[in-house]
Amino acid sequence: MSRAVPPTERPSTTAIQSVQRAAAILRCFTKADSDLGVTTISKELGLHKSTVSRLLSTLQQEGYVERNPETGKYRLGLALVTLAGIVLERIDLRTVARPHLNKLAEATQETVNIVVLSGAECMNIGSAASPRPIQYVGRIGRRTPLHCTAAGKVLLAHAPPEDLHTLLPETLPRFTQNTIVQRDILEDYLPDIRAQGYAVSDQEHQEGLSAIAAPIFDHTGRVQAAVTVSGPTFRMGPEKMGAFADAVRATAAEISAQLGG
Repeated sequence: MSRAVPPTERPSTTAIQSVQRAAAILRCFTKADSDLGVTTISKELGLHKSTVSRLLSTLQQEGYVERNPETGKYRLGLALVTLAGIVLERIDLRTVARPHLNKLAEATQETVNIVVLSGAECMNIGSAASPRPIQYVGRIGRRTPLHCTAAGKVLLAHAPPEDLHTLLPETLPRFTQNTIVQRDILEDYLPDIRAQGYAVSDQEHQEGLSAIAAPIFDHTGRVQAAVTVSGPTFRMGPEKMGAFADAVRATAAEISAQLGG
């Protein structure tokens, strides 16, 4: 039997409206506009300045905003970091990525993997298999080199420059005729990979295998992983790679968004 809510426990329309307005105020703050005054927020939301001032005062008391003592403007407070940390701690990369990997595998009809940096190698932590009988098998836990795989190049492209000396030896191991074996040549490609948002591998690690990968960003803006589409080269020529580029970048962006990136 349900319990009737006493009048004192029923949320009033005014209380609900105040919560909505407080949330709207918090959304006004962006990277570009990190410090805002009462007048600016009032104009942005179409609210009276006294209303905005009262709500900001309450948010300040709770630690959700703070006032810059030099300018008198408001900025987001540290209490939000605590709340964000609670949310981010329960986000598991593989759980978040799984439906996106399945969707991309269905769209491309090729095997899709999610790959992270592990020491000086790539490690596959998630996979969605191609539905086709001839396919690349993305075994969980498989380790592959950085310099000759699409995912590896993505991770290298977004690694701190000072880490490249640790991640790459001067002479790189050759696996096929297409393998880049000189570090300086590979490093010259990294800015292009960052600019275009994806990397490709055309039979550089295994004969007959091609792949395309894009970066997954976390809430700090750091590249946490790469999503990659891999398949037989006879199905993944230049035209198909071009078609897959938008799909793999879009998938990586969707996963990044769920991670706060």
